[in-house]
Formats: sequence, structure tokens, C-alpha cells
Amino acid sequence: MTPTTTPVIWIDWARNLRTRSLAERLGVEVVEIRLSGNRLLRYLRSAARTVAAIRRTRPEVVIATNPSLALGFLLLLLRRWYGFVLVSDAHYVGVRDLHGWPLFQRLLDFHNASADLVIVTNDGHASYLLGHGCRAYICPDPLPDLSTRGSVPLSVPPKSVFLVCSFESDEPYEAVFAAFARLRAQGYELFVSGNYKRAQVDPDRFPWVHFLGYVPEAEYYSYLRSCSVILDLTTLEDCLVCGAYEAMAAGKPLVLSRTRALAQYFGAAAVLTDNTPEAIVANVEQAHLQRLELPRRVADWIAANERYMGERIATLKGHLSALRRVPADESPG
Repeated sequence: MTPTTTPVIWIDWARNLRTRSLAERLGVEVVEIRLSGNRLLRYLRSAARTVAAIRRTRPEVVIATNPSLALGFLLLLLRRWYGFVLVSDAHYVGVRDLHGWPLFQRLLDFHNASADLVIVTNDGHASYLLGHGCRAYICPDPLPDLSTRGSVPLSVPPKSVFLVCSFESDEPYEAVFAAFARLRAQGYELFVSGNYKRAQVDPDRFPWVHFLGYVPEAEYYSYLRSCSVILDLTTLEDCLVCGAYEAMAAGKPLVLSRTRALAQYFGAAAVLTDNTPEAIVANVEQAHLQRLELPRRVADWIAANERYMGERIATLKGHLSALRRVPADESPG
């Protein structure tokens, strides 16, 4: 049987909310390949499944989530054989190496310059890519539909704060813990998501913090909906943190780091803070005091953002359609 040609498919070697929500808005099939075990064996099996998916669908355009960079390089090779157009959807580490390793950054730059188009979340990353000869398009994450997410019964105190955390090196979580050593005297309680063991955090050092660990999705969203303030911090300038999108979708008071990208995109509806214990204390207090006003600002932001995202996605659909009709070495404009 001759394989049926598919206009566009999206391949992801992980499970990413951005992939699913953006692919749904684009009307694109997602091929999600999630395997466990030894890294080398996992990569080999993932590569085999990727080749099988390409052979089955014969796509005109492949969108690939980066990370994984290994997936990106595999698709650069397969592009020569199957002739599809390659679009990379680059998360933060798909543009800038988190650890500043020069070799890995050169590999990222080469991959992004070789792709036919790179989708990024903010203009800082777009400017970086354009300066390295890449074709870039800005499209932030669509807000997730939390009505489809499960829930579990929770009982949290009135002054509960939920820190969305993955314990990566860019997250100033110890500054947050220090802030709550002071805030607990005012009745605030801190709940923290994420696998703290991977960062070798000893919970005994911070007995006033509720370490949840890696929790099931339904429990995670229950804390997001139930706590009075959501906190998501980063030291990276061009990182739009996932917890911000989720907090906006939940209509919750939100405290974010005062970085360029976060201030530009979410600043109208969030409280911005420096990443110091003193500033975190002051801004958590401010967010709690404004817990009735902030949801109204969030609602206004959502309405404006939906119009903006509608334009971004419509234009991206146009670019994908144009890429299907032009040689790979021509720009979609």
C-alpha cells in the first residue's frame, strides 16, 4: 500500500503541554514518542519510531520539539532523504544552552540555522536567532484548558502559596525558602512542586516548607487552583515560565521574576519581583493583598492575549502553508 502524504506532523520525544496545545490550535497531528530506560537505547528506539512515523505519513512539513536536539539532528538527516520541510519549535534550551557550554551552543546554532523555520516564544530569542542567520517566528504558548484537567480534594490554609518548581539551576528556590522563613510568622504556608531530590535539597533544612515532590497531574492542578497565590521564578532573561501560563488560565494571583520577557508578556496581570528573599516577601504580601483585584487584571489580559494568539497562530498557519509550496531554501517571509 502506498503511504498517504500528510501535510504537517509534529514529533515530540517528550510530553509537553505547549506541543499539545499549539498543535491542537494548528490542527496538526502529534506523534509523541516517550520511552524510558538507558539513554543510548532510548535514543535508538526513539529514532526508529521517528523513521517509522515519517515513512507512514510522508509529511510535507515536520515540526519537531527542541529539546530533543538529538531529534532535531535526526530530522535534518531524514529531510535529505524524504524531502520534507523542517520546523523546530524551540523551548528555552532549544535556543540557548542552559549551562553555557560552547560546543553545545554551537550545535544548537548549527541546527537552528539549518532548520527551515524556528518557532520561539519571545523576541529576545528571535533576535538571537536572526543574528545567527536563522529564520524565526514568535509564538508564545496558548493558555491551557484547565477545565479538562482532573482534580483531587485538597485543604489548604487561606494564606497558601504554590511555588511551581522543577529544581533547575535557573530557579532561585532557596531564596523563596528564606523568604518563607519570615512569611510563616504572618500565617503564610508554602507548597512546592517538583522533584527536590534531583537537586539534593534536604527538606530537614526547611521544615516550614511543604515539599510535594513530583505529583500526579490532577494533584498538581488542584494545588494550582486551591492556593491563594502562585509563584514561579527564574533567573533567565528570555524564559516564559510554564507556571505563568497555567496560573493565568486558572485566574490566580501570580508572582513572577522581574525579567525582560516575563515583564513584557505577563507584567500587566502579575506582580513582578526581584529574586531576593526581601523582595519575595514584599511581593507575596502584595499579591495576597491584591487577590481580588489581580484576577480581574488576569481576565483582561486573557481577553487581549486571545486576540494576539489568534493573530499569531493564523500567521503561523500561513507560513506552514507557504513552506509546503516553496523550496526549503526560501524564506516564508
